[in-house]
Amino acid sequence: MVSQVNIAVIGAGYWGYKLIKEYLSLSKNRQEVKLTGVVDISKQRLKQVAKELNLPKTILYTNIDQILTNNNIDAVHIATPNETHYQIAAKSLQAGKHVLLEKPMTLSSREAFKLAREAEQKNQILLIGHIYRFNHAVTKTRKLLKKDIIGKPKYIEMKWTTNMPPPPNRDIIFDLAPHPIDIINYLFNDWPTKVYALAKSYIRKTPGKEETAYILAELPEEQMISITLSWIHPGPKTRTYTIVGEKGTLHVNALTQQITLYDKNNNPKQIPVNVNNTIEAMITHFINCITNNDAPENSALIGAITVTILEATIKSLKQKTPIEIFPE
Repeated sequence: MVSQVNIAVIGAGYWGYKLIKEYLSLSKNRQEVKLTGVVDISKQRLKQVAKELNLPKTILYTNIDQILTNNNIDAVHIATPNETHYQIAAKSLQAGKHVLLEKPMTLSSREAFKLAREAEQKNQILLIGHIYRFNHAVTKTRKLLKKDIIGKPKYIEMKWTTNMPPPPNRDIIFDLAPHPIDIINYLFNDWPTKVYALAKSYIRKTPGKEETAYILAELPEEQMISITLSWIHPGPKTRTYTIVGEKGTLHVNALTQQITLYDKNNNPKQIPVNVNNTIEAMITHFINCITNNDAPENSALIGAITVTILEATIKSLKQKTPIEIFPE
């Protein structure tokens, strides 16, 4: 049993800022948790975050090595640009730190599996930020499917869209698709066997910087999956999925954590969901894995296989053909 966890957040941008706030809040309820470091290469950003969140200057760093060589820091939560994930996570594990790494785990499956192996050899916790595994609407969906409430699922439609400036140097498949792909694995305990993708770079006009994508996939029991991704979709932000089964349909809004069940006669029924704070739930799970040796929900292996699916999706996009992911 570990009695104290001193943690540092690496990256104080949009998402890192949210994480810092949640760790500060969690530390008020759990005395064994303490935010001991915040790292960002921008001194100006650190100054701004420290002012807004009343952080002491003693926990602010611009150099990652300053926290990796600090024996008082037990764990790190990495929220840096995607292309830096492998290098920072590898250095953190080699320094003996437990790691929660935001998605995508890495930009290649080779690097992802190397990280998983490194964590295993070092006996360190390595979790991936597949946050929807902690969303109560998603966890409730899995329970409903196990109860056979809609019969055998036939197909799944997923929509992950918003209207925003495309993040610099990112393609939408590696940036947004990890969530729906991971949700599929979480709900069905399986992975797509085949994937086909179309995507367009309407704004940046550059291959590899697509802002809209359509992904078709198939599960082993022939359930079809369609995933719509977009950064250029005016209107409300969507994080939804619909599962059509033999006896009915489940429509889930993962943002509002609402579930609607439609029977075969199109009659709707709202399924009650105890709405939760998914960031808090995820970082609490991270702490519990360290202190109580809890079994990981969002393991490194899950993260690495998700990257394998993403790689196959990119390959399909480039080759303009369906790709078998796990050929026999």
